[in-house]
Amino acid sequence: ARRPNLLLHLLFFFNISVGFWIVGLLQRSFWLIDPYWTLFPPMAGAFYATRRAAAPGSAQLAAMLALVLAWSLRLTHSYFRREGWKFGEREDWRYTDMAKKHPRHWWWMSFFAVGFAQQFMLCPLVYPFYSVSVAAEAKADSGGSWGSLASWGALDSVAAAMATLGLAISAIADRQLYAYCNLDRKAKPPVLDRGLWHFSRHPNYVGEQIWWWSFALFAVARGDWLAMAGPFINSLVLAHVTELTEQHMLSTWTSKARVAEYKRYAKRTPKWLLC
Repeated sequence: ARRPNLLLHLLFFFNISVGFWIVGLLQRSFWLIDPYWTLFPPMAGAFYATRRAAAPGSAQLAAMLALVLAWSLRLTHSYFRREGWKFGEREDWRYTDMAKKHPRHWWWMSFFAVGFAQQFMLCPLVYPFYSVSVAAEAKADSGGSWGSLASWGALDSVAAAMATLGLAISAIADRQLYAYCNLDRKAKPPVLDRGLWHFSRHPNYVGEQIWWWSFALFAVARGDWLAMAGPFINSLVLAHVTELTEQHMLSTWTSKARVAEYKRYAKRTPKWLLC
């Protein structure tokens, strides 16, 4: 494709923004968008890697594909483990709340709130694949003498190392949360404040942010700073989601003692790391 970014957006729009919206209306649940979030990045990576001569000999593309596949497998496993290995058991509580608040208009509002909103978060996040594929293709067209932008550099090593770190932080945090949620009620403390959760109220989100900002560095190493738009948008959205998540927890917990303990925990522990 001569315009792979446009093609990717068109495919996402018709298959996900429109397709998943229709399926969600028929099922009366938009649960499908959550697991798809974990599957789209590696599929997008494969889409960009098959650009003409992009894939052969590109160490960056190979590393990016391996990293995003590891990210996808981890997040997919975490999602279905949390759901008890069931498909379609429940949708994101935010969609359920919006549907209750706007019962008459949710049928059309859901189009923008679910799939269409995801398009402008997910597609920019996978944009680094495009930057690196362009560099790889140019190197192939020039007989391998396109210059340093197509070669593995120090920033690529930093990107790979930091992305791996972010992946590890998310995996450890999710494992600790899962273990806490499955403790016997008598042995379970009111708030998880051990392990990584001692340093951050949402260490899994911290790991996710480190992952996407690091992943964008592969494109920055090619001189394409536009790739930073994806993680920037994602960070803004996740900051809002963090606030909504805590409000939801505190409003739905029935134990006043647990709510009080979490508020004390919040005073001594940052949401992410520095704030």
